[in-house]
Amino acid sequence: MSSTIFVLLYYKFVDVKDPAFEVMQHKLVCAGIGLKGRILIAEEGINGTVAGTRAQLKQYTDYMDTHPLFKDIVFKRSTAGKMPFHKLIVKRRPEIVTLGKPVDLKKTGKYLSPEEFHTMLETEKDITVVDMRNNYEYEVGRFEGAIQPDTTKFYELPKKVKNLKIDPKNKVITYCTGGIRCEKATALLAEEGFEDVYQLEGGIVKYLEKYPDGHFIGKNFVFDDRMVTNTDTKSGEKVLGKCAHCQQASDRYIDCAKPDCHQLFICCKDCEQKHSGLCSVAVKELAKK
Repeated sequence: MSSTIFVLLYYKFVDVKDPAFEVMQHKLVCAGIGLKGRILIAEEGINGTVAGTRAQLKQYTDYMDTHPLFKDIVFKRSTAGKMPFHKLIVKRRPEIVTLGKPVDLKKTGKYLSPEEFHTMLETEKDITVVDMRNNYEYEVGRFEGAIQPDTTKFYELPKKVKNLKIDPKNKVITYCTGGIRCEKATALLAEEGFEDVYQLEGGIVKYLEKYPDGHFIGKNFVFDDRMVTNTDTKSGEKVLGKCAHCQQASDRYIDCAKPDCHQLFICCKDCEQKHSGLCSVAVKELAKK
């Protein structure tokens, strides 16, 4: 019997009249199926990642396909060697992805299928590729030639969008992990005066389904216990990150062992042992004592 765990990543912007009810309902459904993962529900929609067996996820997608609000979702699928979540979390939030600034989602960037995105990367020279993820995600994997606005949290984007330093008249193509951040990010760019903006539909996950050895290099960071995916592809074999301590090539993330820190950082196995799992800031603080 296969021990493979299957993972669904998804979102949908839709008017949810009673988020509290949908949270309660989703908890009951997912717990009944036996799923684990993280689901956020707000008045603006739903954003989730759930994991389980193939049969469990089939039950869940069947449920979602008949839901009056959440049907017609495009699910992004991946696998894990073991369960990447410790429990099921279903929460109500003000936003399903936190930008902290209202934007008009009718002005979101034009969608590019993975095929269109791939072709554009190969044939067009006068484009700017922008990674709308956080800098620690960009550090271990990205599309060739992509720039990133130096955000550590998505809600920093409204203040840091000017870090891009590109002509608003340039053709801009954006991407993120599954597509949700680009929905709001491209709407924000439109408000900032960018005139020709596109987004990769389905994000990196959908692109890697079609082009596992395409123009994405390094690892795809994910917010679960796997930390990174596509480790078994040629492009995923490339190590772009560096250990925070010794600066040697590494894309191995750990949480700082200091109880009041828990900073996520890249650390090779040798340095984890040498510095007791502490990040560079925690090590410096310890040295001052």
